[in-house]
Formats: sequence, structure tokens, C-alpha cells
Amino acid sequence: MEALRALGLSAGAEGVLLELLQNPETTPAELAASHDDLDAVLCELTDLGLIERTADAVVVRPPRLALGALAERHTQQAALARDSAELLSELWKAATGKPDYLEVLPTYAAAQAVLNSVQTEAEEQVRAMTMGNIAARELRIVDGMFDALERGVRYDVIYGAHVLQDANALHLVQACIEAGEQARVFPHVPLNITIVDDRWALVGARSDVQRGPEFVAMVVHDSPLLGGLARIFEALWRIAVPITGGTELNDVTAGPSLDAKRLLTYLSAGLTDESIAREFGVSERTIARRIGRLQEALGAQTRFQLGVQASRQGWL
Repeated sequence: MEALRALGLSAGAEGVLLELLQNPETTPAELAASHDDLDAVLCELTDLGLIERTADAVVVRPPRLALGALAERHTQQAALARDSAELLSELWKAATGKPDYLEVLPTYAAAQAVLNSVQTEAEEQVRAMTMGNIAARELRIVDGMFDALERGVRYDVIYGAHVLQDANALHLVQACIEAGEQARVFPHVPLNITIVDDRWALVGARSDVQRGPEFVAMVVHDSPLLGGLARIFEALWRIAVPITGGTELNDVTAGPSLDAKRLLTYLSAGLTDESIAREFGVSERTIARRIGRLQEALGAQTRFQLGVQASRQGWL
């Protein structure tokens, strides 16, 4: 049981306790036949107040009181650890003269561990922009993300267009969208940023320099820098193009087709749907559908917004 392990019981003590709960008449001799180092295990359970021992029997005491006291000790230890962390942080800051809201992560494994913790740490919202996995240079779904979405955490994610250069990557993104993620694409995402509830952020970037580390990552805690990262995200989010479950690869990588560029040009010139339909040799309804698809691809609610977004993306 994970709960017993979390309270500090060894695997051996857990096994003996569960066996005694299921079979209260089990004798010490029977326990010794199936458990190694039984004496040490029974001493551990006795010290915790979970059992009583006699020469011929082992009796389980009601566990609620003993485990409740053990849980309280762990709670006090956790509070002491937090207080110690604050004190040591202040001492470190005074000794080094460095800000304590920055933590440089020394290895990729450390950065990945922090990234995986996002899914359990987040309470309300995760905002992220990604250029792909820092070390592997590929896109993958972060462990625990679907569980976080299911419990109601909102995910707003901006993907770099180069991340979605193949159908498999787009398929992964669409799986996240179907699970509830809000996704957009921006042509040139310069680094990975993950902001958790406006409390802290993980920032990572690859290095193209031959000398030095291949990647650099750091955690940014509550500070003006964290606020600046949030504002950068919001600025890019406003101009990024939404991705939907129906978005096709060409919509986010190759830009508009020649026909789409021609259609946008006619719209920007002020031609009516009737005039555009004549130019294309199709019906007005077909033109309206094509305009609707362009508006969806660029996240535009009106034709005016469509023109603005198309200009921002360099489509005009």
C-alpha cells in the first residue's frame, strides 16, 4: 500500500502487518516461515505501536491511533523542513548576494523531474510554450498531463511551428486538444517555458554553441521575472494561431496554399463574395466555406480580424 510506504513502513513491515490483519491467528513461527528478518520487522511494528508481542502470539492493535500519530509526526517534520528551507535560503542569499528566486538545474534529468512535477503541482492553470523536448529535440506528451486535465487543470500551450513538422507530432497535439488542452501555434518559439499557477516557472533552452552545455534550464519563483515571463506568454498567445482537432498539417507548417493566398488578396482588396466566386469559377457558398476555414485556422472571428492575422503571419 502506497499510504503505508509514505508513512515510512518498510516493505517487510507492511507485508507482516497486512498478513496479520487478514489472518489474525497467524503464529510467529508461521510468520518466520514466510518473512525474512522477522525479529527486526516485529520490532519496527512494536515501536510504532501497531502490534503487541507475546511468546506465542502477535496481536495487531487498532491501527487508527498509531498511524494517526505517525502521520502527525510526518506533518511536523514536513513543516520543519519547509521552515529550514526558508532559513537556509535566507542564509544562502545573504552569503552569496544572489537572488533566491532562481534555481539553475544542473542536468537534463533534473529539468525533466521538475517538468514531470508540474502535473501534480498545478492546481488551476498551466501555461506553456514549447520548442520540443530540450535534449531529445522531439515532441512528447508530458507524464501525468491527461490526469491533470481530468481533474480540471487548464492547459494553454503554444507550439513552435517547427515542432509540428510531421503528422505524428500533430497527432500528439490533437490528442491533447481532445483531452481539453487549448493549443496554438507560433512560427518561432525561442525556448521552453512552463508557468504553474503564477507561482513558479520552468524555463529551458537548447544551446547551438559547440562549447558549453547542450541545454540550460532553471526554475523561476515568484518575482518580477516570473511576472515578465507570464506577460511574454500572454503577448504571444494573443497573436498565435489556434489549433483544433480538425487542423491539418499544412495549416500549421506550410502556410496557405496559392488559392488561399489569392483568396486573401481578393478579400484585402475589398472584392465581394460574388466577385471572388466569379474569379474562382465556384459558387458563393464555396467561397464562404473557404473563408470560414481560414478564419478557423487563424483564430479570427471576423473578416477584418482574418486580414490582420494573415498579415501578422506573413500570408499577405
